[in-house]
Amino acid sequence: MQNKISGFLKSEKGVTSIEYGVLAAGLAAVIAVVLGDDGAFTQALTGAFETVAGSIQEQTAGGSEGN
Repeated sequence: MQNKISGFLKSEKGVTSIEYGVLAAGLAAVIAVVLGDDGAFTQALTGAFETVAGSIQEQTAGGSEGN
């Protein structure tokens, strides 16, 4: 029994799993920040869509005659 406990404590198989878990949690946090409501990517994307929408409104502001 003592050999099994000693072997369990010396085993490093779980260490790799824990490292992958920590890495996955870190990546999830980075993705949440980037794609979150206040993230830089979201702000840039919103700005681009607002620019395109404004251009479309300017181009179509009175062009419905004859349809």
